[in-house]
Amino acid sequence: MLTYLRDNLDNSLIQLDYKFADIETKRVAYTNKEKFDALAEKNPLLKKLQEKLGLDPDF
Repeated sequence: MLTYLRDNLDNSLIQLDYKFADIETKRVAYTNKEKFDALAEKNPLLKKLQEKLGLDPDF
């Protein structure tokens, strides 16, 4: 690719730099427990509400 660019643009000073980036993949929440845990991670007060009301996310 670098040779192609240099030849077609008549510019021998062209340089290419590249950087590999790590892509984080998130696991998809399927069960009610996983969905609740994902929401509770975003908003920790949900855990307190669950404990106060005695709720079970798997029910």
